[in-house]
Parts: sequence; C-alpha cells; structure tokens
Amino acid sequence: MKSDYAVVINSLSIKIGNKQVLKNINLKIPKNTVFAIMGPSGSGKSTLLRSINKLWDLYPEVKVSGEIYVDGINVNEIDPHELRKIVGMVFQRPNPFPHMSIYDNVAIGPKLHKLYKKKEELDKIVEWALKKAYLWDEVKDDLKRKASKLSGGQQQRLCIARAIALKPKVLLMDEPTSALDIVSTKRLEENIVELKKDFTIVIVTHNPQQAARISDYVAFIYNGELIEVGPTKEVFTRPKHELTEKYVLGKV
Repeated sequence: MKSDYAVVINSLSIKIGNKQVLKNINLKIPKNTVFAIMGPSGSGKSTLLRSINKLWDLYPEVKVSGEIYVDGINVNEIDPHELRKIVGMVFQRPNPFPHMSIYDNVAIGPKLHKLYKKKEELDKIVEWALKKAYLWDEVKDDLKRKASKLSGGQQQRLCIARAIALKPKVLLMDEPTSALDIVSTKRLEENIVELKKDFTIVIVTHNPQQAARISDYVAFIYNGELIEVGPTKEVFTRPKHELTEKYVLGKV
C-alpha cells in the first residue's frame, strides 16, 4: 500500500489499564515534512507517537486497536527489529550510551543491521549521520571521546545522529528540546527543519510556539481525541475549533 504519506493511522484507540488514552485517531502524515503533535500534558501525544513504532507492545496492560502504516507497511505485520530500522526515535532527555564513544554510539545501529561490509563504509555512515545532526565539526577530531563528556545539546544531537544512521523513513521526536537551554533548543530546531529534506519528522511538543516555528503540519490532541489537524499556518491563524483557538492562545 504505497502512498504519498509517510504514516497513515486508521481508527487508532489505546487503553492503558482501565484508562482510555486515545480515542479513534485517524491521521495522515505527508512525506518529508515536520509534523507536530501538540496538546496539554496528559492529552495522549506521546502515547500516539510511541504507537507508531510499537513501543506499547512491551507493556501487557496496554490494549491497542486500529491500523498504522509506515511507508505503506502495516506495523503489525513487520518484525519489531525491522520496524526500528525504518522508524527512528529521539526521546525527551538525551540518552546516548554514556560509556561508549561518540563513534560507537552512531555505529551501533549499522553494526546490528549489518549495513556495511568494510570499515571505511561504516566510517562514511558515521560521518554522514554526524554531519546531518550538525555535530561533525564539533567532534570530528575526537570521535573516541565518551558520549558522557558532551554537553546536553550535543548529546541530543548525537542521539539524532544515532537514530538517522539507519536512514529511517520516519524520525519520531518526543519533546526533544524540553531538557535543553535556549541556545541548544534554537540549534536543534534549525536542525529539525533541515532534516526534513531526508526524513519525515513527527515531533511531540507541549509548546505551541515551537510547533508554529518548525512544523509544516500540526495535529492538536485534547483528552485523547484528535480535535484538529491541518497546515500549521492555517491551524494557528484560522483554527476551526474553539478548543484549538484557546490552546494556541495559551488559555487551555
């Protein structure tokens, strides 16, 4: 089922224990865009994001119904190991492998998935990923340095490099700037906008201003329901729903 969309979500509902966290979500995410999912805390944003790469399969108390397609592939019909190859993930707090070198952090995915035959090919993948994450110029002379020695912003960019080294179709980001300072946030936002040339970015943010700055499309989720979705400029300047208007004005 090939389409112009990187991600297609049909009738997705998620229940965690006795709580209905997502209710009948239908969503289409165009390729090579930055697609922001915004909403207040507890609205179900991260739950939706994590369903795209089936992270909820690890939790027996979570019940998922509906269909999700990534690049035309039904995620329920693909091996999780293969799914991680086409869907990368960057979490809220930088989580590089602290005792591994910068080089090994980026190389670990290509090694596990056997994406190269010679060491020179792996070197090129690592360099490419670090350049795409705007980190290469800062670390190229010391790739053996431990990841724990990097600043918070550098660690988050290293996590991006690690995620994109497999050249996934979709890159998921769960509030990737929430633990960063203003300067690091600005740099990472610029990086995200640049990355859409190569990837489809799906980012969760609780900050409507950030969604307005960097996204092409936005979905507003409230209390587990998809309230509104559309081109970012449209949703922010001419919201169709009263709740959306209240949220972007900071009244929700």
